[in-house]
Amino acid sequence: MKVFDISDAQPDGRVQELIVQGAEGIILKLGETLSGVPTMDDKFVQFVNEIVAAKLPYGIYYVSHAQDMAKFMEEANFINDKVAELLNGQEPELGTWWDMEVPAVKRSDIWTQLRDAIGTMQRWWNKSNKIGIYAQYSYYNDFIDLQELASYQIPVWTAQYKYPENSLKAEHPELHHVAWQFTTNDENQDENEWYGF
Repeated sequence: MKVFDISDAQPDGRVQELIVQGAEGIILKLGETLSGVPTMDDKFVQFVNEIVAAKLPYGIYYVSHAQDMAKFMEEANFINDKVAELLNGQEPELGTWWDMEVPAVKRSDIWTQLRDAIGTMQRWWNKSNKIGIYAQYSYYNDFIDLQELASYQIPVWTAQYKYPENSLKAEHPELHHVAWQFTTNDENQDENEWYGF
């Protein structure tokens, strides 16, 4: 399945362009914590309406800046509230993803906080197993307890560009691999191989 991800960095009309390029699903940025405040992506409503109108499956991601458990829960509540408000409380078919890219979430104590935030959201959403982690290959090895990740079967979406395979999947088949972001198409558009839940 050919899946792209987009944010407000993409121009108007981008959803239609992706459909022409063969998109079978789109994961769009719900928001990010900016200056300490959970903030919705400027084009989220526009893009989600276009995706729904095109009858494409979609997912959402949130760029975490959580520096402690209280901030994780603030972000989790924000995501929960926006799903209730803007998506009629319906969890997206392609999941909800914690984007773990910024320096604030690259720290030794991150795993237990992220794990517990995901577990809390799973309980809120009727034991949903579509709340996962998006991160670079190295992030999983450096900051995540892979044995626990496998035990909890938390969905994994790995970013690893210009490799002939998804190395994390090859090295750790016991993980719940859902997607592999394998290219940015010359820094223009992220593209993913979607394995499914």
